[in-house]
Amino acid sequence: MMSGAYPFSIGWRFYLPSKMKMIGCRELFVEFPIEPRKARLAVPPSYELHRDPEGNAVFLIMIQEWDRCILDGVLPLKNVKMSHLWIELNGPEEVGPPLPGTDSSLQTGYYYALPHQINHRLAVLVFKIAGIDVQLVDRIEVSGRPGEHQVIWVVESENPAVGYSLKTEGTLWNTPNIVTGRRWFYRNYGRKLPRKSAGLVVCRSTLLGDSPVVMAVDRGSLLDHFDLSGELPGKLQYVTTECVCKIRVGRG
Repeated sequence: MMSGAYPFSIGWRFYLPSKMKMIGCRELFVEFPIEPRKARLAVPPSYELHRDPEGNAVFLIMIQEWDRCILDGVLPLKNVKMSHLWIELNGPEEVGPPLPGTDSSLQTGYYYALPHQINHRLAVLVFKIAGIDVQLVDRIEVSGRPGEHQVIWVVESENPAVGYSLKTEGTLWNTPNIVTGRRWFYRNYGRKLPRKSAGLVVCRSTLLGDSPVVMAVDRGSLLDHFDLSGELPGKLQYVTTECVCKIRVGRG
């Protein structure tokens, strides 16, 4: 699936491929409108920001808990929690074929990624060996059940506690929506050894309900570095999903 042309020119000097299979994933999929100037603090000028109808950039957080993650078909990692921090980009309009057992296929999405935040030391080590930009966080916790009052904490470091939290009060739908989703994500990183990555994740997802959400960001958090401190309102979807992700990491 990643053997053909990329939606954006990457200009690889050499690359390392990796493949992940994510099984039994519970996900909180949250979108926030933010000022384009704040998005541009994270996104290089070579990437074109997507704008919503009000002219805002779109910041996405996916809080995930996997039963299992299998890297390159050989290394299973259990009970991994992860927070993905992405900013939506413009890209070619495309709707791929639906996976078996899904009702429809969503339009392909394109994103610029911040470091993947993971609470699992072995997973962080494995991702770094593969050349993927990740950040070890102290803990990722979710209290409450979907459709009820929930509080989600991503604690990046303790003493003092620094990170961000989300509060929801949502609704589960009577009939879930089962869809295929495809998302490309990109990142440029590294100072001494400049690298870039491009990944495609294809998921069979069950959308269970939605909720308004408010995020609070601590001073000193990764998100604070992009001027996202304070409180930020957004919208959340409750999701369960099974995904396959292919990533290439190359020299910049």
